[in-house]
Amino acid sequence: MSEKRDIDASEIFIDEGKQAVTALDLLTDHERELLELEARLNAELDAKLMANPNKLPKAVYFILPNEFGERFCYYGVQPNLNKYFQLVSGMDKVKAKVYSTAFTMLAYFFPLIGAALSDSFLGKWWTIISFSAVYLVGMIMVTVFAIPNVIPKSNFLTFLPMLVIALGTGGIKPCVSAHGGDQYLPAQEQAKDFFFNTFYIAINVGGLLTQFTVPLIADSPCYGEKTCYSGAFLLPTIVFAIAYAVFAAGHKFYRIVPPLGEFLPLKAVKATILAASRHFKASPQERAAKGHWLNFAEEEYGGVFVEEVRDFGLVLVPVVIPFAFCLMLYNQNSNEWSNQYYLMSGALFGGNDPTKTYVQMTSFSNINTILLIILVPILGYVVYPFCYRRGWNFSPQRRMALGFLLVVLSFALSAGLAPMIEKAYLSSGRAIEDSANYDGKYCAECYSAWLQLPQWFVLSLGEALFSPTGVQFTYIEAGRQFRAVSTSFWLLSSSLGSVLIMIFEPVFEDAGFSSSKKGWVYSGIGLFGFILYCIASYYYTPRKIRPSINEPARLAKEAEMALTQQ
Repeated sequence: MSEKRDIDASEIFIDEGKQAVTALDLLTDHERELLELEARLNAELDAKLMANPNKLPKAVYFILPNEFGERFCYYGVQPNLNKYFQLVSGMDKVKAKVYSTAFTMLAYFFPLIGAALSDSFLGKWWTIISFSAVYLVGMIMVTVFAIPNVIPKSNFLTFLPMLVIALGTGGIKPCVSAHGGDQYLPAQEQAKDFFFNTFYIAINVGGLLTQFTVPLIADSPCYGEKTCYSGAFLLPTIVFAIAYAVFAAGHKFYRIVPPLGEFLPLKAVKATILAASRHFKASPQERAAKGHWLNFAEEEYGGVFVEEVRDFGLVLVPVVIPFAFCLMLYNQNSNEWSNQYYLMSGALFGGNDPTKTYVQMTSFSNINTILLIILVPILGYVVYPFCYRRGWNFSPQRRMALGFLLVVLSFALSAGLAPMIEKAYLSSGRAIEDSANYDGKYCAECYSAWLQLPQWFVLSLGEALFSPTGVQFTYIEAGRQFRAVSTSFWLLSSSLGSVLIMIFEPVFEDAGFSSSKKGWVYSGIGLFGFILYCIASYYYTPRKIRPSINEPARLAKEAEMALTQQ
């Protein structure tokens, strides 16, 4: 058990309007050591930040290119998997959708591992460096395995590089944004807001460029085949290797938050179980004296830690679980909407040449990225500040709720279009099972793919509202020891959404649901999740104004802000 001493009220005094910070005396020995170590490691950088809090830290110039390169790599692979599995691996549509969804699910599940290792032992920088190496190995594997006849046709061998890539991208995913947030001091709220919006723009610029180039390479002949996925995957592999080197080169400019030094998830679970057990056995008088039930573990784990456990739980339940239903819908734009696009004419700018005048789905879906690059800055730099200046309460929870609703609406729009699109496609004499081979090729009887534009706009506006806000929300609402873990659970909601797809999809297929009926059922499930989120959000109190459950946590929070506002 760590030793703590009571602090005398006389030790807290006001000097020129600023409070002398004595909350360190109420921390456990280990918590105090970590804070002191962080202060020593970052003394020079913190002094520069406090001297000019609105200046962009140098570290950001290495973090943003890294995120750009990683997203260039990820979106060079993920949107192409549905077609790659069907044409190269010979999977049918349902199996291709399940395998591509499984990749997305794993990519958003493995952040739990990366975040736990980061906050517990490795720290964010070493975690990013280590898992980036795994990521690069996976990209080399998929590039080689895509060469015809290098490996036998096997679902397992085809998916093996995807598993390695998912581990790599998942390991670094929660750490890069949290590492970027760590470059700012807690009081720099507006600067952080600017960073997280710029961070999301970097993601989408990377995704935009790769989705213009990779499909063109994939559709070119090589190795005696009509497609060239090996060449297509080689480009993002090279870009990621460069981004990896850039990130490593910026090490001396990074603020470093030391890891806890013990396995954070296990420690949190043990503290929770201990507190619950003692609370269950305690008398009413003991419960009243402790206040919050987690305070029964305060003696062993410290008041600051048990409050951060509470804060993490409050983020997990009202945000992560309901948003799994939102991301269940969102994650299907790369497969369900792709399958719908295959039934349409991609001759977007006229013409009737069946071999040349068309746009592939992976290129058309860039409309999502283009819209995000336009909408995110408008929302972040114009709309939100405008609302703040006028005192309108467009809080993060409300932004996320509106974004959630728009995603549900976009899927309902897609479901409404499905019957007429299929009918027109079949009238052209083409077979549904062969639609991936056409991928938007000119079809006089088919509807123009521009008909998908409204659903993409509604989806993109919804994503621009909820996605950057969700990353920022889960970071700022968590205590310093839980920031990467909290961010990983935001990403986990996407993984859970993919799990829901993998559960429902075979059921709907066995039931013989048409694409339209399936779309309406998915929309209904998504609407249920939206209602859950609204109820949970209504009762949620932001961490900044949430009362602390014990005195050490209250004083530590005040001290953290006071230090960074001097």
